[in-house]
Amino acid sequence: MNKNIKLQLKIAICSSGFLSMFVIMVIFSLVSFVLSCISELGNDITSVTSAEANFFLNGAYNSVSVKIFSIIMPFAACAAFSDSYVADYNDNRLSIILARSGEKKYYFSKMITVFLCGSIVIFLPQILNFLLCCIAFPINSTNEYGWDLWQSHLYDTDYLVGSTTFLFKRLYISSPYLYFILYMVISSSTAGVMAIISYQLSFFIRNRVFTISFMFILLNLAGMLPYLQSFNIEYYIYGCYVGGDTPIYFIITSAIYIVIALIPTPFALKRLKNCL
Repeated sequence: MNKNIKLQLKIAICSSGFLSMFVIMVIFSLVSFVLSCISELGNDITSVTSAEANFFLNGAYNSVSVKIFSIIMPFAACAAFSDSYVADYNDNRLSIILARSGEKKYYFSKMITVFLCGSIVIFLPQILNFLLCCIAFPINSTNEYGWDLWQSHLYDTDYLVGSTTFLFKRLYISSPYLYFILYMVISSSTAGVMAIISYQLSFFIRNRVFTISFMFILLNLAGMLPYLQSFNIEYYIYGCYVGGDTPIYFIITSAIYIVIALIPTPFALKRLKNCL
């Protein structure tokens, strides 16, 4: 199994989908950092905002980046490697691979790789921008950058912690930088699950365009429909909530995503057996 995963990872890293999405996301991260630098250019050190404020997914500071990132994230995660089964099938090499490795090893090694690729193209651009901001800007700053929920010093601690639209509030108050890292892990893991969902669908609809665009279309449509908004994991760092305004709702919503990603497994394996 380990050999199959290593092989799939090598294929994924060299694939055009992964490389193109990785480059695009890194460029987006770097451009956001440069824009933050330009906005601070010429400011006195006492008026330069902190690294956390300049982080490109700090929704209170740069909501444009948040919106762009949230829109393209499902597409980037799925385009990284979710269509690899369809590529194997269309290139007439699937039966040869299955004869050598077996359908289960092929299927699960591919699934793990799809998850990792979807997570990587979302996590690395975030951590890159985050580290660059920590290098270029002060960790702590005397300059506050607006009146919003992020600024714990403007609110009574009990009020902030009691807010119903701000998950992981205590972590933010004690360490905002750890708070951002937590959100990076959440967003990248969610991206990996999205990639798996698209990968599973590719066994039933062998179309590469459908595979890489399904989650992008579904989630962005859901974001525009009030009734469906509550079913969407809010994967961008918005300072408010992730999949709901309570931890229980977040856990339930995340569990639903995982279940949806795993339900097609026996049916997908059955289709693979028919390819032998």
